[in-house]
Amino acid sequence: MRILVLGFTGYLGGHVVEHLRALPGARVFGGGRSPDAELDIDLATARTDGLAKTLASAAPDAVINCAGSTDGDAVTLAEVNSRGPAVLCAALREAAPSARLVHLGSAAEYGPGTPDTRVTEASATRPVTPYGATKLAGTVTVTTSGLDAVVLRVGNPVGPGAPPTGLPGR
Repeated sequence: MRILVLGFTGYLGGHVVEHLRALPGARVFGGGRSPDAELDIDLATARTDGLAKTLASAAPDAVINCAGSTDGDAVTLAEVNSRGPAVLCAALREAAPSARLVHLGSAAEYGPGTPDTRVTEASATRPVTPYGATKLAGTVTVTTSGLDAVVLRVGNPVGPGAPPTGLPGR
């Protein structure tokens, strides 16, 4: 199985790649802006036609989108978290329409809970920050893309290498 992991040098992407590369028969490609990337893919600036060519050459059976931004101004967040998934979905429909897409969303899409109300997967989305709003826009794009796609809304991941910008890293 050929698996493309976008954002493979990030906190979550690094862990995903490590686990996938241990699977027998998995051929894992790292895609992103890093000089270490096997495939040069910047979802914040990619054009659909160029990304489609890159995807066609990689011929992935699955794409795991771990690319995203948790900090920055609203424009930066929108470019990566909203525009990125839209370009990715358009390129996949053109170049690899049968590839499975796994997109990492965020629990911030739900917005805050209350002391009396638990936030569950069935809770309504009502983000209160630009980060949550841009991640929700990406989720809507993926879930309405017509692709074989799933969104995993990540809460507060904890583990080795946690970035200093998040609560676990502090």
